[in-house]
Amino acid sequence: MEQWQIAAIAAVVGALTSLFISIWGVTRNIRHKSVIEERQRWRDALRDLVPALISAEDGASRARIRDSIVLRMNPYKDNAAIQLMDAFVSEPSRNSGQAVVAHFQDMLKRDWEKAKIEGSFWPQNATRRADRIVENQKRMASRQQLAMTEDQ
Repeated sequence: MEQWQIAAIAAVVGALTSLFISIWGVTRNIRHKSVIEERQRWRDALRDLVPALISAEDGASRARIRDSIVLRMNPYKDNAAIQLMDAFVSEPSRNSGQAVVAHFQDMLKRDWEKAKIEGSFWPQNATRRADRIVENQKRMASRQQLAMTEDQ
């Protein structure tokens, strides 16, 4: 093969590589803007609404706030959260309120870990990876708490 043919092939390969990297960068930026930032607003809204639900004084306020939260939830995935809120709205108690807060705290933590992974260089399998990170953090926290209680 002659030198000019090798140079032409190298130029084509370089151009295709550049094209691929450019397309990847543009689509990643669009996703970052449209999805990750919207999910940040979703997390912020839940951080405001869940405490408002727990501290609402009357049943009508609790029901209105519950409905506002439910409209932000995935109806095919978040049934446990909806059931916990329904139990709290129908019979508010400290324990049911704590269960709602704990569930949303876990949900928000998982979504935050997922967002960090999606914003990284390798965003594949973000949900599974985020779940694994949160479960590892839970295990470590349980071990630390167990060690603290044993020391007392």
